[in-house]
Amino acid sequence: MPRFTHVLIAGTLILLHYSAQAQNIFSSPYSVYGIGMINNRTSSMNRSMGGVGIGVQDDFNLNPLNPASYGAISSPITHIYEVGLYVESNKYQMSTRSDSKSTGGLSNINYWFKFSPWWSASAGLAPFSSVGYKINTTRELGAASNVDYTYDGSGNINQLYLGNSFNIVKNLSLGVNISYLFGSITKNETIDLSNLSSVLTYENKIVARKMDIDFGLQYRIKIKNRALVLGVVADDGLTLRGTQKSALYDQNADTLTNDTGDKLKYKLPASAGFGIGLHSKRSILAADLKFENWSSANFSDQELTFQDTWKVAVGYLYKGNPNAESYWGLASLRTGFYVQNYQLKIDGTNLPLWGMSAGVSLPVFDGKSAINLTYSYDRLGTTTNNLIRQNSQKIMIDVVIRDLWGIKRKFD
Repeated sequence: MPRFTHVLIAGTLILLHYSAQAQNIFSSPYSVYGIGMINNRTSSMNRSMGGVGIGVQDDFNLNPLNPASYGAISSPITHIYEVGLYVESNKYQMSTRSDSKSTGGLSNINYWFKFSPWWSASAGLAPFSSVGYKINTTRELGAASNVDYTYDGSGNINQLYLGNSFNIVKNLSLGVNISYLFGSITKNETIDLSNLSSVLTYENKIVARKMDIDFGLQYRIKIKNRALVLGVVADDGLTLRGTQKSALYDQNADTLTNDTGDKLKYKLPASAGFGIGLHSKRSILAADLKFENWSSANFSDQELTFQDTWKVAVGYLYKGNPNAESYWGLASLRTGFYVQNYQLKIDGTNLPLWGMSAGVSLPVFDGKSAINLTYSYDRLGTTTNNLIRQNSQKIMIDVVIRDLWGIKRKFD
């Protein structure tokens, strides 16, 4: 690999470390629950195709959604390096008012390489969950009325992963991702007891130091000049720990009492998914169905109603013409759509969740690498029963650098 690529990787790792500490100043009011908004480990290809990938094999792009796909990338590609950034605009609507916030940062870093013709690997960093909110409200407390409450939270849990893909027999591959989760999330609940000249604060802190593992399998069926790829993924879930502390302060911020509090447990669900992809020379049409057993989840600090979730996603990729003489003939186009039921029911109300995306991959460096541009729109929640509907628009840019041997692609 060229020296500049090694420098770029090292620099991005440093930037990602500091960005992980600072980003998600504001993400979603729904991140008040549990460990916040949970994210999938993805690449730019997955995000621009509506989040599909379980049954996708591409010889030019990474697909972390199913580790069995890593072996589909073949010679003459020897290395792939990908880093992504995003800018997000969120609008929050209630039945009587609305608000808007923006955020942004690094979305992922992925690096693919090959040990042998039958063993491929991928490593990277990506967000696992994020918390960012500040909510002010007035409630009754005992005989007192109009007591001011403030809820605020921030932080991230990130995942460092190493994935491996093995070609077991012809057309059958097995993959495994081993992830290390790290980071912290802090949530505070502050009660302003003005009549007692004091402030009561509860602090909930989650510190993640946890290993996780997930598996994938893919089988390729040749159909004349096309191929049908069937894929499955599975994860048995995990448990994270936390602590809850409480403190009573006077108006001068002097501590009156301090309690170390209870140990907390966050049990996250097992999941399984099935995907199918129809592959031709220049296109991929794919669909995923994923199940998450959220009814078995448990957060010891919050009384929440969880429900099992089903996610359906459909995506399309046009690869472009590798022999095109013009620049735009080499460009790759992607689009996709997903819908699922959210894992929480609040006050007996379901929270709809759906989204769509579209993107273009523009070749650079004589066609060896690419700049990927993606736009996505997501909607979560409802204004029914005084709840919040969150509309999110995101623009993402991913830089993909590939080392290839023996190929020179031409364009004007």
